[in-house]
Amino acid sequence: MKRTIISAFVALFAATTFAQTDSLNAVVKVENDYNPIIVKAVKQSFTPQIEMPTDNTPLDLVFSRSATPFERFVSNRDLSNLLPEQESVYNGYARLGYGNYNNVDAKLGYRLDVGANDVINLYASLAGFNGNIDGLNTGDWKSRFYDTWLTADYTHRFRYLSFTILGGVNDNVFNYQPSGIVPTTGIDKQHNNDARLMARIKSNLAGPVSYNANVGYQLHTRKYSLAVKERISENQFTAGGEFALEFDNEQLRGFGIAATFDAFTYNDALKPKFAEYKFDDYISVRVNPFMDFRFDAWKLRLGVHADVLTANGKKIAVAPDIKFEAPLNENINLYANATGGNRLNTFASLNELSPYWNYGEASKQLTPTYKVFDIETGLRMGYEPLAIHLFMGYDYTKYNLLPTVSLVTPLLIYTDFAQDDTRKYYIGGKVSYDYSGWLNVTADARYNKWNCDGADDLLLFTPMIEANAKARARLYDGLYFGMGYNFARYTKGDNGRIENMNNLNANISYKFHKQFNAYIQADNLLNKKYFSYAGYYAKGINFLAGVEYNF
Repeated sequence: MKRTIISAFVALFAATTFAQTDSLNAVVKVENDYNPIIVKAVKQSFTPQIEMPTDNTPLDLVFSRSATPFERFVSNRDLSNLLPEQESVYNGYARLGYGNYNNVDAKLGYRLDVGANDVINLYASLAGFNGNIDGLNTGDWKSRFYDTWLTADYTHRFRYLSFTILGGVNDNVFNYQPSGIVPTTGIDKQHNNDARLMARIKSNLAGPVSYNANVGYQLHTRKYSLAVKERISENQFTAGGEFALEFDNEQLRGFGIAATFDAFTYNDALKPKFAEYKFDDYISVRVNPFMDFRFDAWKLRLGVHADVLTANGKKIAVAPDIKFEAPLNENINLYANATGGNRLNTFASLNELSPYWNYGEASKQLTPTYKVFDIETGLRMGYEPLAIHLFMGYDYTKYNLLPTVSLVTPLLIYTDFAQDDTRKYYIGGKVSYDYSGWLNVTADARYNKWNCDGADDLLLFTPMIEANAKARARLYDGLYFGMGYNFARYTKGDNGRIENMNNLNANISYKFHKQFNAYIQADNLLNKKYFSYAGYYAKGINFLAGVEYNF
């Protein structure tokens, strides 16, 4: 069995390496003619997932309490895709799927228990596609994108605490969209890497004292970025943790403090001698002290976010961390929150908004985004099996990150970024219904009223109306069918309004053996044209079919 597992990992790694082979030997330097034409296209990924219930939660490589937003860095197998009604959790998981855009969906994971106190998790995945997609200014665009993860973690459980070390690499190979003619070789083949290593400890005893701490390193590099012949790289050294103490007091129930330290350095390619803009190395320190109170059934958290930057928007800033909850009756809870704080615009976080972002000679270093406050109040109501959530609020954010679409005429289209102070009023609700595992339905809707200090076109891709619905039914034991619908209408700018998101999707899965499951996922069934990333349209009707195996 172990030999089979090792062989499978080698085969998947070889396939991944083959998909990423790049024979590019030259890079063409071009001048960045900055010309924003479309603003704020936020990633919308609505490919339906085969959602399988599980009590297990994969580990996430999050450097500190909130060091990076890249929380999908999973270090063990994809436990969210275990088969329904599975009697026990198998140590191994494998999945392989293929679709009409040459979609690839391959996952392989294995959990190795070494004695009673040691666990090793291994995980690998390859996802991507290669096919024709509508271009922004052209007809069909031959697009490709491959995303690879190789990760591992080891945990040892001591008497009073657990020690974990996690590590892994992420690799992207893809091409930019041409803006009229085929780009010259050298800017059409991108190769980005993300490597991470982290160690952490966590208390594992129930009691009045709890704590966790971690230290880590992350390297993000981008190859063949516009106008730069060598790789650009961002190094992040990080440490953080949280300490909390519970009190046996009628009102003051606890006290705690969380802290995050991040140091960023950049390579020489981001510090050219004669360029107008250069990237500064800097340090970020974030501290969050808090106290928890309880007055009969009322709960109150009083805290504050204090953030310090040594460069790159050098400042000291404070934001609230206040949460209040009170039951109105046995079925209805009232809550009110006021939150905020710093969000570092790291290279990895920019990838979350769009992998098609680009660095050019005139690119500015982005200032960290600061949420001055987000005040929200609402009601949570539960009438089993029905749950309802109603809310409204106001958000004020400084240096909000707004992706833009820019042209390097006549070569390519890429995602650039603007920053501005934004204000947003919002109101919405969510409802869910679960009938004994046979039928699960969720729906949510939200209205946002945006404004910013800059031009109205900066808000072109901020959603004014958002609505989503999803239903999943068990037709009989082992057979599941689901459908979903996603809609968004965007804020109107000076030049009108962009296309609505209008996406209908569906999925079906069948457990034909106690260890095997077959699935089909279909997306954009209405074949609508809408943006998936800034300047990049979503695929047309697309599907993916595959098999899952637990061993």
